[in-house]
Amino acid sequence: MAGTVEENIVMAFVLGIIYMLVMGAVCFSMAVLLLRGKEEKYNRIFLVCQGLAVIWCSSQVLILLADTKNELIAAYLLGNLGICFIGVFWYYFAVLYTGKECHKVRRYLPVFLSVVHYFLVLTNGWHHLYYANFAFGEIRHGIFFYTNVAMTYGFVIAGAVLLYKDLVKHKDSRQAKGLVAASVLIPVFLNVIYLTGLVQSAFDITPLGFGVSVILILRATIKYRFLDLKRELIITNEKFLLEKERNRIAQQVHDTAGHTLTMIQSYMKLAQIADKNQERNKTQEYLNQARELTSQGIKELRESINQLRREASYELVTQGVMQLADQVKEISVEVTVQGEDSEKYSHLSRVIYDTVRESVTNTLKYAQASRLEIILRFQPESVELIIGDDGKGCDAIMESNGVRGIRERVKAQNGTVKFISSKGEGFLTRVKLPV
Repeated sequence: MAGTVEENIVMAFVLGIIYMLVMGAVCFSMAVLLLRGKEEKYNRIFLVCQGLAVIWCSSQVLILLADTKNELIAAYLLGNLGICFIGVFWYYFAVLYTGKECHKVRRYLPVFLSVVHYFLVLTNGWHHLYYANFAFGEIRHGIFFYTNVAMTYGFVIAGAVLLYKDLVKHKDSRQAKGLVAASVLIPVFLNVIYLTGLVQSAFDITPLGFGVSVILILRATIKYRFLDLKRELIITNEKFLLEKERNRIAQQVHDTAGHTLTMIQSYMKLAQIADKNQERNKTQEYLNQARELTSQGIKELRESINQLRREASYELVTQGVMQLADQVKEISVEVTVQGEDSEKYSHLSRVIYDTVRESVTNTLKYAQASRLEIILRFQPESVELIIGDDGKGCDAIMESNGVRGIRERVKAQNGTVKFISSKGEGFLTRVKLPV
């Protein structure tokens, strides 16, 4: 027995040293993160997670030093503070870091469950549902101990999954992802070994995994900017949005310039015909209309270049469509309005205006048509736009910038568009936009 006692003393001494080293490593990690001066909320939550790991390790040292039952109870109360809350705060860290939206139930239920479990620890002497038996050398776990373990595992795994999915977006994520995943799984693995009895130990070996975890987290943070990746992802997203806006402006410039130049060409053609027929009034009228259209086109181009959005250019959808129809002189344009236009549809005025404008441009440039018909149907839940010409049509529709622009603008409004054509049968565009 003496030898066994001596072995236990040596083991306790070694474990105590290891626990102290782990706590020192975690505290060093916390100091590094604090000196980095990051003010994001997820950084503060991550520091709380590390603080709970220190509390858990501290309890193990106190358990080794406990000489009375009251000291043992105090040590376990301290340790369970870390056990009950570390999984929840890790999950909150993952949610904040990845920017996920949290429903109120998902936001408050985890911490409520943790509080309930810790309350059961505090009151265990009255019901013995958390620890069925609590004495030196004989501690048996109760039902709520295992529900707490299951809950902690669930939150740790859920947080790890969120981080894994989020880090894959970043170029350095493969290394950081592996380190973070390992830092989470190592303590869980050791806890499973301890609880299942695969390794006989009188002391919880789980906190030992935190020593390795801290090293991995520090490497992921310092070398691969783990705790800075979210900021970089935000910057990447901003670059994507900027590129998307540039593409939108380029499309707007293309459509405006294309329509304006096509219409001016049409007016010049009509002016030449009128001048040849010595119809000076008509010649002057076409030249004036070309000048007005040029002025309008320059204005729209300037607004596009200056990134000025013109989503509400017209209070009513029909205003823009009628203006476009009135500008066309080379062919006949008929506009039919079914239903009643109102401010209810005004947010769709821009996409409909751009669609009609591009269709008019394409008809004048390619269709060799003599007639263009535009139908607007205002319905309670949608607006339908039908544009058809009697031009030469085509068997294969090639999606140029103009046609692609129509499709993208309609899709951005959750609408649908269909292009129909066959050789000698004209070209038809059908658009449906939800209100």
